[in-house]
Amino acid sequence: MGPPARAEVDVDGKAPDGGKVKRIRGLRAARNVATPLVDDRVRRYYLFQACIGFQLWLPFWALWLLQHANYFQATLVDVAFWIVSLLMTVPAGALADRFGRKPALTIGTAVFTIGTVLFGFVQSLPLFALANGIWALGAAFLWSSASAYLFDTLAEAGQEARYPMIVSRAALVTFLASAAACAVAGALVQTTQAFNLPLLVYAIPGAAAVAVALGFLEPGVHRAPSANLVAQIRGGVTTVRASRPILFLIMFLVLVSLVVYVSSFFRPRFIGDLVQGNYALMGLVYAGFYVVAAWAGRSVGRILTRVGEPGALILILCLVFPPFAVMYLVGLGLFSPVAALILGVVAQVFFYVVWGLQNPVATTIINRRVDSHQRATVLSVSTFFTTLSLAFFEPLVGLLSLQVEIGGALAVLAAISVVPAAYALVGFHRSTSRRAMRAAAAPDQGR
Repeated sequence: MGPPARAEVDVDGKAPDGGKVKRIRGLRAARNVATPLVDDRVRRYYLFQACIGFQLWLPFWALWLLQHANYFQATLVDVAFWIVSLLMTVPAGALADRFGRKPALTIGTAVFTIGTVLFGFVQSLPLFALANGIWALGAAFLWSSASAYLFDTLAEAGQEARYPMIVSRAALVTFLASAAACAVAGALVQTTQAFNLPLLVYAIPGAAAVAVALGFLEPGVHRAPSANLVAQIRGGVTTVRASRPILFLIMFLVLVSLVVYVSSFFRPRFIGDLVQGNYALMGLVYAGFYVVAAWAGRSVGRILTRVGEPGALILILCLVFPPFAVMYLVGLGLFSPVAALILGVVAQVFFYVVWGLQNPVATTIINRRVDSHQRATVLSVSTFFTTLSLAFFEPLVGLLSLQVEIGGALAVLAAISVVPAAYALVGFHRSTSRRAMRAAAAPDQGR
């Protein structure tokens, strides 16, 4: 005789005739039992994040570029990264939705590593731009595919509710790997005085990440991709336009990402001036930053549980803009060297808290609202608008920095961005509140 039907199992897991049965609470629990290897796949994803997150170049890549360019020229080189991102991010997401997460992650990781290493070899501005373009091509696949792969892996087992907690742990692993890499890179540069060496050595963890990605299993969720790539992209854009919460979220992310990234581009020179050539100390300072980001990333699940999606975004808004005032005052030379170092480092800590929170919070919000067959495409649409803003505003900040102190240029950017970011946050909160009210009213309308 087969097991009793689900309707015949009481809350204690006993059949009416007293026979013992397994505790299977509904179809989702049954799917969990049927996929016992999901935790092994999640652990492999953590290993992948540790490998690709061991980014030794983080404190020094901009200093390597600035050895060959002024601020404005360096931002023009960086624009090559964002132009390629503009052209490739949405197609990369659509390709991941059509042909699978594993191929996108594997190809993206390989190209990302090649671009990073090539950036460490070149010494002319055109070749820097070329290397940046290759780097961006790999990043385009990673940005749209990584969180989609994780969410779909959990969805295959009916465990989507675990995503906020697991993506928090993935962020913890990634940022701790980055912290360790920064400490190692600081020692390398202090010993060799070669800013490009961390870029070259990244070939080792990059190759390891490719090897791990090759061992991924493609998530077995149902996807019904569009007839062709253009239709896939059109469907993703339509999904974004039809969802006011996603529209306001993308607007908010664009503005926050703009100020966070532009500040990170100029941060190595800012911190380098503060540590006065002690690159081992600089590596340790960056390691501390990424430990903070790891702590913040690990907290995402708890934050979303306690304050919800709007509350998490409010926290990000409150953290990202005030430090620019401190950076501006430090840049004016109003403090002693020791006080300037302390204030400058403390101001940067806030950005790394935001860095730890932003991606897990954003991908959780988007993944909850988008079906699998459009998930990577919609994530790439968000990235597209971020790169569009960076391609336009980053050179303007670089040009402005030739006229005023860099802290002042960044403060101007923050002042321009804070009001529309607050507007987007209010719009997101109102749209999600109305959606919740409609969902609550739906049962009453059906009576």
